[in-house]
Amino acid sequence: MALDAALADTEYLNNYLQQVKESKALLYAMCDRLKLTYWKSDANFVLVRVGDRVGEVIEAAKARGIFLRNRSTEPGCDGCLRIGTGVAEHTRRGLAVLEEALCAAR
Repeated sequence: MALDAALADTEYLNNYLQQVKESKALLYAMCDRLKLTYWKSDANFVLVRVGDRVGEVIEAAKARGIFLRNRSTEPGCDGCLRIGTGVAEHTRRGLAVLEEALCAAR
């Protein structure tokens, strides 16, 4: 029932889809600036390679209230994070923390 109601609210759905699009653009721009490898996605998440400091980055972000998914154990994903994209303001906050954590891990 909740899913039906959510899908029926086209204004909310369209707003969320726009937020995801904006969030991914923000994430791609940060990755480009920091020269991180990433894979563009049609979903509401992006796979980003941060390298051998993945554990440090995850812990530093976690200490700041941002939770990232380590995908290093998946085949072909060594050093990768799965970063969710949704509400643009949440993404901005998360990217600021991620960038801080990446710079601290260097």
